[in-house]
Amino acid sequence: MPRPKRKRKIFSLPLAEGFKPFGVPFNEAEAVELLFEEYEAIKLADYQHLTQEEAAKKMNVSRPTFTRIYEKARNTIAEAIVEGKILIITGGHVDIDDEYTNHRKEKLKYEIGTGGFCICLKCEIRLEHIKGEPCRERKCPQCGEKMYRENSYYHIKAKK
Repeated sequence: MPRPKRKRKIFSLPLAEGFKPFGVPFNEAEAVELLFEEYEAIKLADYQHLTQEEAAKKMNVSRPTFTRIYEKARNTIAEAIVEGKILIITGGHVDIDDEYTNHRKEKLKYEIGTGGFCICLKCEIRLEHIKGEPCRERKCPQCGEKMYRENSYYHIKAKK
């Protein structure tokens, strides 16, 4: 009998749920799935420039397992780019970091999507939040930087 699969630790969910290629009608494009642990592997190795050994420790997996996750992620992304497929980031066998989870639970106590402010970290301009429009999709009118929902998980992490 095989050993039970260990959950892969991730530290946050992606900002986007996926990506769509330009010039390909949405209803005609096939989709490929990138699992949350594959997204995390790409983030740690390619975005944060950690070694595979360091990234494996962070994700609570062995280095060979990290390599397999990372290779599958690269192959999935390559397939989406080369073949013009929609990339959907979802699912997997993961354990989300406690700090992120606790912050999400706290945020859900309040009515998400209404009230509050979008804030620019560079020039600290605050704009009233528009319901249904994510703050991260807004650009600061003064400096053009991406805005964050005030006191959101991403705002707090970016301030550190």
